[in-house]
Amino acid sequence: MSIDLLPCRFLFSPSAAGRCPNRRAITLLSAGASPSTPSRSRSLGAPPIRQRRVRAAPSVPSKQATRPVGENGKTRRRRRRKQAVEERREERGCVPSMEEASIRVGTLYQNGDPLGRKELGRCVVEWLRQGMQSMASKFASAELQGDMADLDAAALAQEWGSADGRLGFVIQAQPYMSAIPMPKGLEALCLKACTHYPTLFDHFQRELRDVLQSCQNQGLISDWRSTQSWKLLKEMANSAQHREAVRRTAPRPKAVHGSIGVSLNKVKLMQRRIEQFVTHMSDLLRIERDVELEFTQEELNAAPMLDDDSEPPKPVEYLVSHGQSQQEQCDTICNLNVISSSTGLGGLHLVLFRIEGGHKLPPTTLSPGDMVCVRTCNSRGEGATSCMQGFVYNLGEDCCSITLALESRHGDPTFSRLFGKSVRIDRIQGLADALTYERNLEALMILQRNGLQKSNVSIGIVATLFADSKDVMKMEQNHLTDWGESSAPDPRISERYALDALQLRALSLGLNKKRPVLVIQGPPGTGKTVLLTELIVRAVQQGENVLVTAPSNAAVDNMVERLSNTGLNIVRVGNPARISPSVSSKSLAEIVNGKLGQFRKELERKRTDLRKDLSYCIEDDSLAAGIRQLLKQLGRDLEKKEKETIREVLSDAQVVLSTNTGAADPLIRRTCCFDLVILDEAGQAIEPSCWIPILQGKRCILAGDHSQLAPVILSRKALDGGLGKSLLERASSLHTGLLTTRLTVQHRMNDSIASWASKEMYHGLLKSSHSVASQTLADSPVVKATWITRCPLLLLDTRMPYGTLNTGCGEQIDLAGTGSFYNDGEADIVTQHVLNLVHCGVSPAAIAVQSPYIAQVQLLREKLEEYPGLSGVEVSTIDSFQGREADAVVLSMVSSPIPSSIPATF
Repeated sequence: MSIDLLPCRFLFSPSAAGRCPNRRAITLLSAGASPSTPSRSRSLGAPPIRQRRVRAAPSVPSKQATRPVGENGKTRRRRRRKQAVEERREERGCVPSMEEASIRVGTLYQNGDPLGRKELGRCVVEWLRQGMQSMASKFASAELQGDMADLDAAALAQEWGSADGRLGFVIQAQPYMSAIPMPKGLEALCLKACTHYPTLFDHFQRELRDVLQSCQNQGLISDWRSTQSWKLLKEMANSAQHREAVRRTAPRPKAVHGSIGVSLNKVKLMQRRIEQFVTHMSDLLRIERDVELEFTQEELNAAPMLDDDSEPPKPVEYLVSHGQSQQEQCDTICNLNVISSSTGLGGLHLVLFRIEGGHKLPPTTLSPGDMVCVRTCNSRGEGATSCMQGFVYNLGEDCCSITLALESRHGDPTFSRLFGKSVRIDRIQGLADALTYERNLEALMILQRNGLQKSNVSIGIVATLFADSKDVMKMEQNHLTDWGESSAPDPRISERYALDALQLRALSLGLNKKRPVLVIQGPPGTGKTVLLTELIVRAVQQGENVLVTAPSNAAVDNMVERLSNTGLNIVRVGNPARISPSVSSKSLAEIVNGKLGQFRKELERKRTDLRKDLSYCIEDDSLAAGIRQLLKQLGRDLEKKEKETIREVLSDAQVVLSTNTGAADPLIRRTCCFDLVILDEAGQAIEPSCWIPILQGKRCILAGDHSQLAPVILSRKALDGGLGKSLLERASSLHTGLLTTRLTVQHRMNDSIASWASKEMYHGLLKSSHSVASQTLADSPVVKATWITRCPLLLLDTRMPYGTLNTGCGEQIDLAGTGSFYNDGEADIVTQHVLNLVHCGVSPAAIAVQSPYIAQVQLLREKLEEYPGLSGVEVSTIDSFQGREADAVVLSMVSSPIPSSIPATF
C-alpha cells in the first residue's frame, strides 16, 4: 500500500508539530514505495531520527458561519472565500503558522539549471551555503566515524539519481535548512531554492568538497577524493537520471557543429576535456598561489630591522645608518610621510611620499616598476603586520620623494591609516601578485564557459587544441581550416632580411588566415624575432589587426623596438613604470597625454580660477557648494575625455602590444577582437596566462623555444602537476606535429658554441649558417687579435680538484639581503676578464655579464662600477636577458650543485 504525498504538507519548523498534537502520524514514503520495502534514502549525516514523518490531520468540520450585523454583499463574499480557504487548509491539516511553509511535493525535485545569485540574490545564496555546509559537515562526521562503510554506495547513488531518490535528497536537506533563519522578506525565494534539487545538489557538492579538503589539511584523512562520501556523491552525479535532471547551460551543439564541422558527440568530448583541464589548472594555480603568499610573508619577516636592545635613534639618523649599514644598497625606506594622492591614467592610484624634514632618500635599489609593500612603522622603522601592495611609479627629481601606485583606493581603511603616520616601503623580490592570479583564473573560466560557443571568435583555436587529430583533419576537409602555406611570399623579403628557406616557410604558414594555430620553435640565433617582425608587417598589410604579447615586459619592449622603424601604428599598453624608457614614446600613456596636453592646460586654468573664486566665498555656503560642484564636473569631464581618447587610440592602432596578463586589461578587452594574436617567448609562460590573449583573437601564433627557459614555478607540487608545462610545449606535440614548424639554422654564434647547444638540447638538429660558423671577436677591425679574442668558447673552472683558480671561489648565501647565492672570488675573475676584453678593443656596450643568482648580479654590478671604463656593460640575470644578444657574453655560474640541491631562490 502506497501513500500519495501530493496533498501532504512538509513542516520546515521543528516546533510546528508541538502546536498540533492531535495529528495522525504517517511515515513519509517515496511515491510508488511500499511499506514493506525498506528505503535507502536515509540521511547519512542527518541528525539522528528514526523516521522522517509528515503530520497529517483528519478533516475538521467547518464552523457554521454567522453573518455579522450590517455586513454588505461584497464583504460577505470576501469573508466566505476566506472561510473556504481556511476549511480546505484544515482538511489537509492544521492551519500553518508563520514558521511553517506549504510545499507541493511535486516541485521538490524539478529539473533545470542550478539557481544562482542572479536569480536568488546574495542573501539567499549565503543562506543556502550555510545550510548545505551544515549538512556537509554531518556527512564528513559520519565519514570520520566510519558510518559510511556499511553502505552500498553504488545502490544508494543509483537510488539518489532516480526521481524518488532526488525527492529523498531534498527532504533530507530540509532540517539543515530550517535550522538557518531565512533572510527577512526573502522567504519565497528561500522556499524556491531549498526545494530545487539542482540548486541544492550544486551547493552541497561544493560544501562537501571544502569540508573534506579541510579535514585533509588537518590530517584527519589522507585523500579527500578517496573518501566514501565523495565517491557516493560522484556516482550520484554520474548517473544518467541525475544528468538529465541537472541541465547546465552549455554551448549549443547545433551552432558549434556548424562552426567547426564535427559531430555532436565530439563536441561534448571536447567540452569535457576543457572542463577537466580547467579544474586541474585551477587547483594548480591555487597551490602555487599559497606558496607565493608564504614566500612573500617570509620576505616581509626577513626585512631588515634594528636590534631590539639598541636605543631608538632620531629618525634622520636612522635613515642614514639604515641606508648605509644594512647593505651596500638598501631595499627598504623608512619614516616616510604621505603628502598627497591623485588618480593617474587608467585609474592608477598615485600616492606621493616624502622623507620627514625634507631630507634626501637613502641609497636604495628601488626603481620604477618594482613591486613593494607599504606599512606603517615606528621611529625605529619596525613595520606593522598589515600592509598593502603597490609598485614604484617614479622617484622624485629632488631625491626627497617617491611616488607609488597603490592597489587601495580612497576611502579604504588601510589606506586611510597611512595619513599622519610614518610609513615604511619594502621591495619584495617575490611579492605575490593577486591581480595576475585572478586574471589567470578568469581566463580559465572564460575558456570553460565560452570556449566552444559560436559567438567566441577563438573557437577554431580552442577546437584545435582540445580535439582529436582526426577531428582536426576533418575540419580541413570541410574547408573550415587550412593547414598548408599561403601564397608564395614576396622574394624581395628574402633579399631584405636574408631569410633562409625555413624562415620563409614559417612566414608563409603564419600568413595563412585559415590556420587557427601555428607553433614556431626558434632555438637561439635562428632569427625568430626578425621573422615575427616581418610577419606582423605582412599581416597588417593584408588587413589584419594584431595583438602581440609576451610573458615579461622586457620581451614586449624588445618587440616594440623592432616594430618602431616599420612605419606601423603601434601602441604599447601596460604599466608606465614598467615600460622601458627607450619605447615610452609608443606607450598608451604617452600617446594619450600628448593628445590631451592642450585640453588639460585649459582645464587646469579653469580649476585655478574656480579655486580663487572659492577662496572669496567661504562665508557663502550655497555659492561655495556650487563652485565645488563645478570643480567635480571638471574632473568628470577630464575622465570622460581620457576614456574617449584611449578608445580612439586603441581602435586606430594596427598593432597592440602588452604582457600576457596585461591583455586582460579592460582597455584592451573593450577593443574589437583581433584577427591575429602572437605570443612571443611562449615557452616561458604558464598555459593559463596564454589563454588571456588567445581568447581575444581569431587565430594565434606561439613563438618560442621550450628547450630554453621554462616558466618559473615556486611550488614543487604544482610543478609536478604540470603547471610548468607551457602551451607551446603541449601544442608542439599535438596532432603528430601538424601545428609546428621549426627553425634549425642559427645566424648568431660561432659553431663551437652552437654545436654544444645542438648536441645537448636539440638532438644535433641545430646547424650554423656559413656566415657565422667561424666568426670570432678578432674579426672586427677595431678589436686586437689576441688569444682571448680568437677563442670563441672559454670555460674557466674556478674550483679545480687541486685547488681554486682564485682565492674565495666558494659560494655563500646572502642572508642579509636577497637570500640567494654569490661567489666573491668568481666575481673578481669575471671583472678581470671584462677588463681584458675592453683593453682588446671590445666596446663595453657589446659585453653582457649574466648570472642565475640575484646576489651575484648585485655583486658584479658593484665591482664593475668601480672601473669608469666599464660603464655600459650590461649585468643582468639570465632570464631577464632572454631574447637579446651581445658580441661577448660572460656567464658567472657561482656554483655547480647536483640537481636535487639547486636552490629555489635565484
